[in-house]
Amino acid sequence: MKRIFLLFMATVFVTSCMQQQHPDYAKNLETAKKMFKLHEVEDYDGQAALISKDIIAETSMYGSEKMGYDQFMANIKGYHMAFDNVKYTPEVWLPGCDTLGNLNGSVRTYGVWTGTQVQTKKELSLKGYWYFGFDEGGLINAQGDFFDFGGMLDAVYPKNLVIVSLEVKDGQLDNVLEILNSDGGLPTTKAYDGCLSLEMTINKNTNTIWVVSNWETNDKYAAYLKWRQTEDTVIGAMVPFLDGGANGINIIHPNTGYSAY
Repeated sequence: MKRIFLLFMATVFVTSCMQQQHPDYAKNLETAKKMFKLHEVEDYDGQAALISKDIIAETSMYGSEKMGYDQFMANIKGYHMAFDNVKYTPEVWLPGCDTLGNLNGSVRTYGVWTGTQVQTKKELSLKGYWYFGFDEGGLINAQGDFFDFGGMLDAVYPKNLVIVSLEVKDGQLDNVLEILNSDGGLPTTKAYDGCLSLEMTINKNTNTIWVVSNWETNDKYAAYLKWRQTEDTVIGAMVPFLDGGANGINIIHPNTGYSAY
């Protein structure tokens, strides 16, 4: 009798949960699944038809801010161009809720994207979490993704590396480092449009500073370099402390034929 009672209570609980499901969830779930299926076949127009012009989206890019329709669709196009043979394998699809815990018709999913990066031919295996919100007409008006974006870039994307060496006069290393570490120095470089990463190392035995950066494109680095050379004052401030003056700056760029092992 006790076992029958427990089975009955379990049935009531499951039935209750099913009855509490948001009435729009099933429809919205199919829209979310369709969005990913269209991404697999790079159907940009098909995806655009599912997106509200009022969408607010957020990405996993470090330091990024929420974006609107145009930037969101540009991101989709960028992924289409960057990868072939993409496929999403869900671990689970889940109903979402509002900040009070009430089911609101939104959709969540955990899963893995796979594909091949077009330029490097490296295979992608990206685990993550994605969510979708919907307006009253069933269009996606909120979307976000949470995954290791930096890890993805490092693992499969090509790099546009720029290597700069600074040959410093004896006794002047601290002066050059003060300039590089100032707000207008390397922090400004890292914040410049197109700079993906920036690292510096110092060889005190040879009085040499090495700065290695990675850029979205060589053109974006060229625009940055032009700005530094024609409008900014940092290079000019360093020149008196460099061995050979301006000749103490050696820029290795552009670099092609990138390979990773």
